[in-house]
Amino acid sequence: GGMYNAVIRALQTLGLADAFGNARVPIYCLNVTYPLVPEEIASFCAGKREVLIVEEGQPAYLEDAILAALRRADVNAVKVRGKDLLPLAGEYTGEVVLTGISKFLGREQAVAPMRSLKERAAQLLSGLPQRPPGFCVGCPERPVFSAMKIIEKESGKYHVSADIGCHLFSTLPPFNIGNTVLGYGLGLASNSAVNPAMAKRTVTIMGDGGFWHNGLTTGVANHVFNKNDGILVIMKNGYSSATGTQELPSSPQHSDTKEDISIERALEGIGVPWMKTVHNYHVGEVAKTLKEAMASKEKGLKVIIAEGECQLERQRKLRPVVAEKMKKGERHVRVKYGVDEDTCTGDHSCIRLSGCPTLTIKDNPDPLRNDPVATVIDGCVGYGLCGENAHAAVLCPSFYRAEVIQNPTWWDKLVARFRGTAVH
Repeated sequence: GGMYNAVIRALQTLGLADAFGNARVPIYCLNVTYPLVPEEIASFCAGKREVLIVEEGQPAYLEDAILAALRRADVNAVKVRGKDLLPLAGEYTGEVVLTGISKFLGREQAVAPMRSLKERAAQLLSGLPQRPPGFCVGCPERPVFSAMKIIEKESGKYHVSADIGCHLFSTLPPFNIGNTVLGYGLGLASNSAVNPAMAKRTVTIMGDGGFWHNGLTTGVANHVFNKNDGILVIMKNGYSSATGTQELPSSPQHSDTKEDISIERALEGIGVPWMKTVHNYHVGEVAKTLKEAMASKEKGLKVIIAEGECQLERQRKLRPVVAEKMKKGERHVRVKYGVDEDTCTGDHSCIRLSGCPTLTIKDNPDPLRNDPVATVIDGCVGYGLCGENAHAAVLCPSFYRAEVIQNPTWWDKLVARFRGTAVH
């Protein structure tokens, strides 16, 4: 696992292992941490002066258990080290493990160049603003949070129970949406405790991965059984995206052939009284549906299924198709969005409402204006959130949609020539 890889990398940095895991320092790797095998532990530690337990988190269960096993086996000559060299809490990153192992092996000088380089990098980067992690370019979940920001501006803040998944990036700028996080698929279950104390209806965000993993039973069934009044937004992107885009029952390649286990049918079967499906990229429609759910006089759980395929998976499927068309010389149309520099007001509301990495700023070409203008850089996948936000939030109408035609036909060339002549 991660701890083993971190240890091997640390030993490799110290010149005590190669990239293939061949180490000059004996390693006892616990693929299963319970139950321990005392005989194996005693055999491994016999004849050694010291052993280092690399155990993330606290309390130090393994360190204490191994120490007890050694003493029971009368292996008293070995000194057990662990939390005295490694942190009691926090993530055991590569740097943390390297620092601890270098202390254990008496090779702290080997880490000095790395520390010096890190200090130098910190000095060079001190003037740069931090950029928090965020959604991928074209992510279908970003438009939902844009819609939620629009509603928040109109009706004030409301409690949002977040969940584990890509959508948890909403808790960071520019959205800052999400008050609590409990566990994978447990957002709606935790919301049951919060909802009664709130003046407004609360909202829970959950991915379809979390829904199938835990949310259907611990969240939806619990809400329906107890007649709780709340709103659940299910991000139906078709994959367990945050953990590597594993397939789900609701993945596109399964949903057409196995309708009996679709999200909609599962919700109907469990008795959800109010349910609507929206297209993620239609920000105005998403905002309207959320408002409707918040204002509805009907009691009980209200579920909004926000449907939009994971853009990473979509692009992985599209790239070979497009490459094949280009190879054959076939016509291909690619959508691209841009910003009219003359129309852009320079207030950058579009950027704050979108957070798309391809929507950024550049110097204003107008010598009489100092404010930088918004611009769409290469990398745009043409999903249109910038324009949707401008329309839904009534921002400046500076966005335009263009079609880039590769391998154009004679008709495309004729139309382009006519437009070039007629439009100035």
